[in-house]
Amino acid sequence: MSEVYDNTLDGVSEAAAAQIELIDKKLPAYLIHAGMAGAYIGLAILLIFALGTPMVGTPLEPLRGVVMAGAFGIALSLVIVAGSELFTGNAMIMGVGALEGRTSWGALGKVWVWSWIGNLFGSLLVAAMAAWGGVFSDPTLVYAVAETKMTLSPLELFIQGIFCNWLVVLAVWSNFRLENAIAKLVMIWWCLLAFIGTGFEHSVANMTVLSLANFLTITTGQAGPAAINWVNMAYNISIVTVGNTFAGVVMMGAAYWYINESYKIDLSADDSFGDEGNIASADD
Repeated sequence: MSEVYDNTLDGVSEAAAAQIELIDKKLPAYLIHAGMAGAYIGLAILLIFALGTPMVGTPLEPLRGVVMAGAFGIALSLVIVAGSELFTGNAMIMGVGALEGRTSWGALGKVWVWSWIGNLFGSLLVAAMAAWGGVFSDPTLVYAVAETKMTLSPLELFIQGIFCNWLVVLAVWSNFRLENAIAKLVMIWWCLLAFIGTGFEHSVANMTVLSLANFLTITTGQAGPAAINWVNMAYNISIVTVGNTFAGVVMMGAAYWYINESYKIDLSADDSFGDEGNIASADD
């Protein structure tokens, strides 16, 4: 489809510039805003595990993945519709802003760091409240998922982090392209269904899942697998963060920016050729 993405890239880069201004002028407010994103993702994690846990060991277990994946759309719906700052979305937004010249590469790093920290705070808060609030009396499913995530190889975490945020930022990118609210929500739902259904790795979602598993070993009195600890949580999230960032910047931001620039060059060349043809005709 030969289309120039100027309008979409302008919208994304404007969002990038706005974040820099917020951080420079209102950092505490920005951190709260980012904390909300971590909390919203965390609330969605609580929902899908609350739905999935009763299905473990029952005839309905084969449907558990579909049920959990189908419910997770609330996560990004809340982030985008209610408004908050999600690190994984900012991976693409700030990358586009830097490529378009609306922000510096140094400013890009600033937004990534502060949004990531804010997301972590919100995620830890939700996980702690859920653990000490008795939301999960049976931690079996949380432990099983957390153990798997904490024992994947670095390459597996990196690649699954790429796949995951590719899907997430596709939803964010589509939000800038679509005007109809229902269409936006449908795109969010489809993209997150694919992410959860495949079990890919999302750094912010993992902040809640893995910290919840650690907290539950304390609050439930039920020891989890040996792999569940804070060191392995840091191992997972650090590598997944790199994969998520690569997807946002390279697979989406830089890819669409390059396509847009290439189309503009081609269209400019076509226009120049047409002008030269008109001049030649006039000379004749």
